[in-house]
This record gives sequence, structure tokens and C-alpha cells, in this order.
Amino acid sequence: MLLNEPLFLGVEIGGTKLQLGLGDRDGSLVALERGEVRVDRGAPGILERIGELADDLFDKHQISSLNLSAIGVGFGGPVDVSAGRVIGSHQIDGWTNFPLASWFRDRFGVDSIAIQNDADAAALAESVCGGGIGRSPVVYVTIGSGIGGGLVVDGSIYRGNGLWALEIGHLLIDDPDRPGVKLELEQIASGWSIGRSARGLVRSRTDEHADISVLYQLSNHHIDAIDARLVGRAAALGDSMSLAVLDRARRAFAAALAHVVMLTAPERIILGGGVSLIGEELWLEPIRNELDRLVPASFRGRFDVVPASLGENVVVVGALVLARRMIVHSRERLE
Repeated sequence: MLLNEPLFLGVEIGGTKLQLGLGDRDGSLVALERGEVRVDRGAPGILERIGELADDLFDKHQISSLNLSAIGVGFGGPVDVSAGRVIGSHQIDGWTNFPLASWFRDRFGVDSIAIQNDADAAALAESVCGGGIGRSPVVYVTIGSGIGGGLVVDGSIYRGNGLWALEIGHLLIDDPDRPGVKLELEQIASGWSIGRSARGLVRSRTDEHADISVLYQLSNHHIDAIDARLVGRAAALGDSMSLAVLDRARRAFAAALAHVVMLTAPERIILGGGVSLIGEELWLEPIRNELDRLVPASFRGRFDVVPASLGENVVVVGALVLARRMIVHSRERLE
């Protein structure tokens, strides 16, 4: 049982998963509850599931919403932070212009609600609790089914004009294999795009079994099952097509990062998300080398590129930081 003291609730609302975490007085994660998103049930189904997970979490630790001082939410889509409102979702229906802060306020009876995009929440978490401690500016990029990013300067999320910034996944980048063709970075280097490219190559070479054997066998001869995770495994085994797909994605990603470096001059770049789990040899180190080749000499040696350190809890940790800061800032204003 948790101590009978004020607590914070951090919530991650992703495209495929839900996570609810309790934070103590210092904002440290002390308990976690996970659930899956049912896309077919839309936003109403997700909200219902959040309530169920919260009830389970509270019951396990013998607390109630009366113990909550503030709630932080990292949402998988664009949000209006100042209004506490979801602008929309690219994966799930029912979120357009949804007053998410008001919903949490009504459901849990808590006045202090902080809503943030999930990539920005993750960037904040890594900056102040993870791999970015003591560094500024910090650029965080998550490469999963899509690509998102956040910029943290002196411990605060940089939002530009008040909505969002560092939307690196939507940068137009030259396709490394097709000179003159520009695509959004997500169309080349996201997990979804890596899987799609690999599936296309396998389908185009089904008669060349020696060339496709590793990736094809890892998929149990089901081409539609090939995803970025399998591409990474096959590349580690020397599969030529998987290595080519990753090379294209890495070059495009490094090109996008070069723009970010020259525009923001970060001290540290942190790479998270499922694609980054491909690892040091096949993902991070080649990106570092290509990035050093692309940026001017005056930038080299002034930043580094490291893997994320907080794992799959990163958005929840960021949400807890947001929640705790709401209380700290309100106290400072009263003083």
C-alpha cells in the first residue's frame, strides 16, 4: 500500500497502448498499470478503459482519486496545451477537438490537469530524468510506427508559437534511392515505412530464394508479417535486402537530423522508440557517422547522439513531471 500522501497520476494514451502510473511526492514512478487500445472502439472506448485501469490501480494500492494532487497526460497526437484539448488523432476516431483536460477533471475530481503531446512528454522525461540530465538543449526523437520529436531547453519544452515544434517526421527529405524525389521523413525511416519497403523488396524477388531467405524465413514465409523488428533481426544476420532497407532509412534520418542540428544546436540528441532498438551497430553508430559527414565542421564534436534510457515508461514519466510541475508552479505563484 502506498503512503497516505498526495500523489500524481501520469497517463500515456498511445495508438496501441495505454499506461497509467502513480508518482510520489517527488514525482518518481512507484506503480504502473498497462492496457491495450481497441482502435475499433474509438475515443469513447479508450476513455472507458482509462477509467477501468485507474480503478484497478487505485484498488491495488488502496487509494482513491482524493489522493491525487495533479494529473499529467501524454497523448499520441497533436494537442492544444493551453486549452487542454486534443486537436485530433491520426489513428483513432473520436478525438477531434476533444476537451481531454475537462474529461480528466470531471472523471477524477482533480483540478490540476496537464495535457501534452506524447513525444514532447517523452522529451521532457529524458531531458530531466534520463539521458539528457545536465544537458541543454536536448533533442529527443522517437522512431516507431511514426516519427515524433521534442526540443527541451533548460528543462522546458520548446513549443514555438504555443502548439508544437520539432515535428521532424514531417520534414521533406530527399529519397536516398531516388534523386530529386522528396518525401516526408516518416515515409522513409519510420517503423511502418521500413516494414513496407522490406515487404516490397521480398515480393519483387520471390524467385531469388538465396537473396530473400533470411527475412522470408524469419517471417515464417508470411510476407505480410515482415515489420521493422524482423528487418532488424535479418540485418543482424547479414540479410542483404534488410541491410539495404536500413541503409536507406538511416541516410534519410541522418539528413533530417542534420537540419535539426544546424537549426537548434543541441548539446545532446536522444533516440528512442522501437526502431532505435535495432541497436548500436546497425542504427545509432551509422547515423552518428552520417550525421558527422553532413553537418559543417563547426558543429562536429559539440553534440552527441545517445540511446534513450527510460524505456517504454518514458511517456508516463514525462506525464508525471508535467503533473508535479503544475503543483510546484502553483505554489510558487501563491508565494
